[in-house]
This record gives sequence, C-alpha cells and structure tokens, in this order.
Amino acid sequence: MGRTVLKGTPVCGGVAMGVVRYLDVDYDSFIKEYKKTDKDGELARFVLALKNAKADLDEILSEGEKLSSEEEDIIEMHLMLLDDAGFIEAIKRGIKEGLSCPTSIRKAVTNLKNMFAAMDDEYLRDRANDVEDVGNRVLRKLLGMPETKVEGENLVIVAKDVEPALMAGFSEGKVKAVILENGSKTSHSVIIAKAKGFVTLVGVDISKASGSDGCAALVDGKEGSVVISPEKGEEDAFTKKCEEYNKEAGYLAERAGDPAVSLDGRRIKIAANVASPDEMDKAAKMGCEGVGLYRTEFLFMDSDVLPGEETQTAAYRELLLKAGGNLCIIRTLDIGGDKKCRCLDIMPEENPFLGYRAIRICLNKKDMFKTQLRSLVRASAYGKLGIMIPMIDTVAEIKEAKALFEVAKSELRSEGVSFDEEVLFGIMTETPASVMMAADFAKYVDFFSIGTNDLVQYTMAVDRGNGLVAYLYDYFDPAVVRAVYAIAKAGRDEGIMVGMCGEMAGDALAAPLLMAMGLDELSMSPSVAPEVKEAIRTCRSDDVDLKKVLSFETAEEVRGYLEGLLNKSTC
Repeated sequence: MGRTVLKGTPVCGGVAMGVVRYLDVDYDSFIKEYKKTDKDGELARFVLALKNAKADLDEILSEGEKLSSEEEDIIEMHLMLLDDAGFIEAIKRGIKEGLSCPTSIRKAVTNLKNMFAAMDDEYLRDRANDVEDVGNRVLRKLLGMPETKVEGENLVIVAKDVEPALMAGFSEGKVKAVILENGSKTSHSVIIAKAKGFVTLVGVDISKASGSDGCAALVDGKEGSVVISPEKGEEDAFTKKCEEYNKEAGYLAERAGDPAVSLDGRRIKIAANVASPDEMDKAAKMGCEGVGLYRTEFLFMDSDVLPGEETQTAAYRELLLKAGGNLCIIRTLDIGGDKKCRCLDIMPEENPFLGYRAIRICLNKKDMFKTQLRSLVRASAYGKLGIMIPMIDTVAEIKEAKALFEVAKSELRSEGVSFDEEVLFGIMTETPASVMMAADFAKYVDFFSIGTNDLVQYTMAVDRGNGLVAYLYDYFDPAVVRAVYAIAKAGRDEGIMVGMCGEMAGDALAAPLLMAMGLDELSMSPSVAPEVKEAIRTCRSDDVDLKKVLSFETAEEVRGYLEGLLNKSTC
C-alpha cells in the first residue's frame, strides 16, 4: 500500500509509531449463511448464545487483577445489559413473531440504540455503542464466529469500532494507538483506551486504510493525523518526535501532584469528572483535587423502581469517602424525555432537547427530588459536598429547588441525623437564559459550574451529534467565549465560586483564557489534568488580553491568539 494520510479527531493525545492491525468483523456474511429453524429452535439458540456471551464476560471479570476499575465497571455494565429483562424480552418477542434469531437481535439492538442515541447528554448518548457491542457479542456466539485475537508488537489498531471487552484485553505493552471510525470522547471503548494510555483518534475514514494490515504507521494524537506507509525520512523525523513527547510526558507525570499555580501566584483547582467512585484513585494519581461533576442518572436508569434514600445515600457516601476531604460536586438527576427511564413514566417528546428534563422533572416530582436531596445531605457527613442543579433557566426554579433543599435539611435535623451544615448549593449554567440571568442567579447560590457542552449546543443552536453542522460546535466561537465571560463575571462580582465541567475545561489551550476570566475550578477527565496544570504553571493570570479576545469575531481568531500565547510560553 502506498503512502496514505488519514485525519481524525484526537481524544487521547500523544504520538506513536507502529504496525497497522486492521480489524474488520463481517457479521452480514455470517448472517447470510444462517439457517433458520422453528420458533422453539430459535428461542433455544438465543438462550444458549446469551448464556455463552455472559460466560465470556464472567471469564474476563475473573481476571480482575489485570483490569482497571474503569474496565471492570464497563464489563459489569455489559453484563447488566445481558440481564436486562426488557432487552431479552424484546428479542424473544421478535422470535415469537416469526423473525430469525439474528434479525430479532438486531431489531432489539436498533430500537434500544435509538433510545440512547437521542439523548442530549454525550456520556449517556454514547451508551448506544454499548448496546451494539453487547448485541454483537451475542450474535458471535449465535453464529459461531471466532473471537478477534490481536497478536504482535507495536500495534496500531484500525477499526470501525472496538468493543470495550476487546479493548480491555489489549496489552498496553503491545498496542500503541487505536484508530476508530466510530466512537467519541465518552464512548466506553475510548474511555478504556484512554485509561490504558493508547493514542486514540475517532471519526477516521478507515476505508482508506483497507489493505494496510502490516504496514508501518505514524500516529499524531495532537494533530489528529495518521500516516500509513510513510517515507524513510518521515519515520526518522517522527522517531525524534516520539522521544521528545515521551520526555515531556514523563516530566508532566512527575509534576502531576503539584498544584496548578500560575507564574504570578494564582492557583486554580483542578478537579475530576468521574462516573464512579472507583475512578477516584486514578484522579488522585493524575493530580485532581476532588470532583467537579458526578452524574447520578444511572442510579435511576438502571432500576425498575425509583432508588430509595438508603441506596442513594450509600452511593454518594462512597464517593465522598474516596475524595478524602476534597470537595465533590454531585449533579442532581438530569433525566429527560429523551432519556427513557423505566422507573419514571415520561412520555416521548418531539424535541427532547428543549423539553421535559432535569430540574423541570424534579420540581414536578417533588417527593422523588426531596428523596435525592435528603440522600445527598445525609452523605455530606462523610466529606465535603456541593449539590449542583442542572438546566436552571429561572430564578423561580432556583428558589423552589433551594426551598426543598432547606426542607430536607430541616427534616434531617428533627430526626437527629448528622450532616454537614456547610453543604454548598449551586447550579450548572448551560443555557442562554442562565447567561442572561447570571447576575441574578448568583445572589441565590454558592457556586456556578459552566457546562460548556450544552452551552455550546444551545448558544449556537446546533445538535452536537449531527455531523452536518458539527463545524458550528466550537467552544472557541466568540458567542460562547462571551457567554463564559458573562457567567464568570457575574460569579466574581457576587463573590461565589465559578467552575467549569465541560470539555473546554480539559483543553490546555483554553486554560490561560479561563484563568484570565477568573474561574476558580476546572473539572475534567483525569487523564488530561497534568497537561492542563502545566499550561497554568507556564503563564501569568493576566497574560491574556481579555478585551482583545472578547473583540474577536471568529473562532479561528480566538484559537490563533491562544496558540500564539502557548508557543510564546514554551519558547
């Protein structure tokens, strides 16, 4: 194969050299050879395939000492999907209606995938990939397909997607990079790839790499490029680039535990976005101080009944204990019409992004909301807690939510239950309304946390999952930059803490700008924390000319200005 250049979106930076291992699992050809039996026979085949799929995952979990906490959590989630009564019943129903077992599996997978894919929360939307992964595992057992084996050294995996269980089995000593056509920053396969330290790109047109198995590849996880079958001179230059990167990575790892303090003494707290308490160990290793965002949706989405106070309290308590006294900001239920939840009777909506979700549901179901607030307050006895309310658009919503918060505390006092009287009460600022009303909102809360993922989506009126308008989804767009500044200024003027928990917080290029705006905390994936901390250490808090940045008219101007600062600070 001749020299080929591929482009993609980097989700785990770095540079790597290796040999291409092209993975292409052709399910369709196996399904074409499948011979359908009668309904009873198809049901029996499905039950056996399901049993064997579970056995595979159980075997992977039995080697728990070889798995990270992230990998164990993801494999356990896949086992939960294989035990999901609704998912299993949907497949059996299709078979009873006369469909072949493979067709029924694919139909059930598609329906469940569509439910998740419609969700506006990126992390939850990416669970659609998990549904397909689980369905494919059952299909392989049903069709007698061989499991994919990856052998060799210094490998660059190229595939449409890689199932989390397979990714978990990749050796960190053998695999150097992963190039995917599908996936995103929050897909489980990518989460595992990041945990293992693989340089990872997504959104790559891998059809251009067909026939490249065994070819040399150079992967640049910063520029988002892959060169297959490079020329000799390119390999030599890239070898030097790898040596420089490894030296820099070692330096950042050594300094990960040092605080993020600018050259003029301004300290920024670096916190972690986590999905489970088990991730706290890695967060601490990467230099994170506490949690800036902890989601609570899965306590509800994985249950047929509303989780009770004891169940919720135990979950929040575990996180706070793991944080070792650092502040943990826990977001209250952010479910919506697009997030189907078995324990809540929520009707489908034509436009769920603008519909019945988050605080709007909680204030309509006050008993459920108060139970969560009581659970959170009870857990505060075990650590420092901040309660964060999502999707706030009006002062009335803040007042009503805060009143329930006070009722929960009053009830617990009268019951003799101990808790921290200094629990912080804050909101996510993530809509244009919260930007316009930020000065008013700041009077009623202890902190703001800027959710840039939704803020970009709502400010730019762009569906962040729609590739046709993806070019508009940019947190360096002047409209978004000015919105972030307005929120930060309102918080500073009122003297409350202002943090950020969206993807922008984890971009080292944005760090000097956010520091200049006066943000107190940046919360991010732990893996990027060392780089962001170093970006703060190498500049002054007033290096960014805010007046100039706020006058820019394009995202390219903002990005170019910040890149100029970065280059200057590293000279």
